Amino acid sequence: MNRNLLKSLALAALLAGLSFAAGWLAKGRAPRTEAAAQPSSYWLEKKSFFDTFGIYASTVMIGDSLTDGAEWREMFPGVAVVNRGVDGDTTAGVLRRMDSIVSARARKAFVMIGINDFGEGRTVDAVFENYRGIVSRLEESGAKVFVQSTLLCNEAEAGWISCAAIQGKIRELNRRLARLASARVTFVDVNAALAGPGGLKPELTYDGVHLNGDGYRIWKGEISRFVLAD
Repeated sequence: MNRNLLKSLALAALLAGLSFAAGWLAKGRAPRTEAAAQPSSYWLEKKSFFDTFGIYASTVMIGDSLTDGAEWREMFPGVAVVNRGVDGDTTAGVLRRMDSIVSARARKAFVMIGINDFGEGRTVDAVFENYRGIVSRLEESGAKVFVQSTLLCNEAEAGWISCAAIQGKIRELNRRLARLASARVTFVDVNAALAGPGGLKPELTYDGVHLNGDGYRIWKGEISRFVLAD
């Protein structure tokens, strides 16, 4: 086999390998669709735990990692509050575990969810429709519902999620959520205190999406009057 032919074969193999690698990386970056999104082991673990050990409470906190990461009983000592936040969850995931949420028989339910939906490529229409389903189930359970604005991310700080690409969706979702307000549904705009023109204030986050202690302190201040009211 001559040297020129060997070079041609090697170049072809290299190009094929690069093409495969590029395709694999593109697939890794592509947003997941509703059908492709599978519950994580953590989601399954938490859902199973809530189904098995759920207790009655006066207040239930519902959401994703932002809710999951808070020690609500330490933030509101003396309040019978349960945490139903699950790291990485979406509106669709909350709908799938509503039984373990309403089983707490809480009089008040606080919801914040949505950013992971947009990270997975869902539309505002789809997320809002799921949100309406969540609120409806909570209302049917007899709970007073507090819809908290989905927290904006910080466009300069958030490196693991395409913040700039989803920021507009978050704002549009929040505009729609504000219109859900009714006799039994209260909209609480926590972004008013936690965010500025560039999204989540940099001094309140360690990664552009999640809150630090000061951020949780401000969040608590924004909802305290609702949590502590009779």
